[in-house]
Amino acid sequence: MRSDVRHDLKRDKFAETTTETMHWAVEHRSRVILYGSVLLAVLVLGISYVAVRRSQEQTASIALANAMETYGAPIVPAGTPAQPGVTTFTSSKDRAKSANAEFGKIADKYSTKSGKIAHYMQGVTYGDMGDYADAEKTLKDVADHGGADLSNLAKFALASVYRENNREADAISVYQDIESHPSPSVGKTMADIELASLYSTKQPDKAKIILQQIVKDNPNSDIAQLATEKLAAIK
Repeated sequence: MRSDVRHDLKRDKFAETTTETMHWAVEHRSRVILYGSVLLAVLVLGISYVAVRRSQEQTASIALANAMETYGAPIVPAGTPAQPGVTTFTSSKDRAKSANAEFGKIADKYSTKSGKIAHYMQGVTYGDMGDYADAEKTLKDVADHGGADLSNLAKFALASVYRENNREADAISVYQDIESHPSPSVGKTMADIELASLYSTKQPDKAKIILQQIVKDNPNSDIAQLATEKLAAIK
């Protein structure tokens, strides 16, 4: 198979396995005023920088697609015969460990959008591995420096890490922060659903209030139906 076709297929695979449709291309900003040879030299350097960044992002996006393929590889029973060209794992923890190493290399090498996404996925896979200390550290870093959309995704994953470690107060704080700073990737309603889930066992009245408000604010919607189902399950 030609390398360019293989690269196209990898990019298609990445688009299928991610939950959001995102563009990894570098933005072009040109506000150049030419006054003499000095500024012309600056222009040339600027063009070169954009070209390098574009090339880096293309390379990083292909590497990210490969890592995502690893992260989505099938889990099979031990002793299953290997299939040519198919990567498999015998446990989700081993798969996460392998993907984590790939994501880490991309994050370390590239500061582009794909590099930042790889850093987020590095945090996610730390959590999958049960390495909650590194998961927390990495996801906090993405939350602080990843930009609004990626930041909220990292916060959402961080709240899950806290819940896995019975740190409910910390998880509540994160969900409330997302409520106050929603983004297209993770909005207020998504945070409210998880907050209600967290409250449902120990503080069911709080959970009911949150879910009732979701139903009121989102009539005749899938999220309202989900909230209604969760309301019915609360004792």
